Amino acid sequence: MFAFMQASVTKADRAALTRDMFALASYLMRTANVGTFNAIAELDLSVTQLKTLCALDAHGEERSVKALAESMGVSLPTMSRAVDGLFERGFLLREEDPVDRRMKRLRLTDAGRRVPLALNEARLSALHELIGSLGEEQAGALEHALALILEQRGDIAALRPAEKGAAR
Repeated sequence: MFAFMQASVTKADRAALTRDMFALASYLMRTANVGTFNAIAELDLSVTQLKTLCALDAHGEERSVKALAESMGVSLPTMSRAVDGLFERGFLLREEDPVDRRMKRLRLTDAGRRVPLALNEARLSALHELIGSLGEEQAGALEHALALILEQRGDIAALRPAEKGAAR
C-alpha cells in the first residue's frame, strides 16, 4: 500500500526527515499561534503565571513554590508573586506542607486545569484544519506513520487529547 516505506533509513534520510518534520511543526505552530495568543490574551496572565499552570498540569502533582521556581529558573520572589495572583484568581490551591509548615504546596483547581486545556484547544484546532485539508492518500499515509510511532511510543500516545464528548 505504501511504496515509500524502506527497511532502513540512512543518516542522510534522517537529516532530510528531520528538516521535513521541522517544516510541518513550524507550519502547525504558525497556524496555531493566532488562536493560542488570543486565548492567552483573554486570560490576562503573565508568562510566569502561564508557565506555572502548565508546569503543574504537566507534572500532575502538588509542588512547592520553591521547587517550581527552581524548575522554571525564576527567583523565589517572582514565583511567589505569580502564585499569589493565581491563587487570588482561583487557579491554585495553596496549602502548608504537613512536614515543613514554612513551605507551601500548590495544586491546580478545576479553573487552573482549564487554562492549559484552552491553550491545547487552540493548537488542536490548527491540527483539525490541516487534517481536513489533506487528501485521502495523504491522510492515510499520515495515519499509518503515526500508528507505527504511537504503537511503540507510549509516552507520546499518552498525550492524545480526549475525544470531544468523551469522559476523561
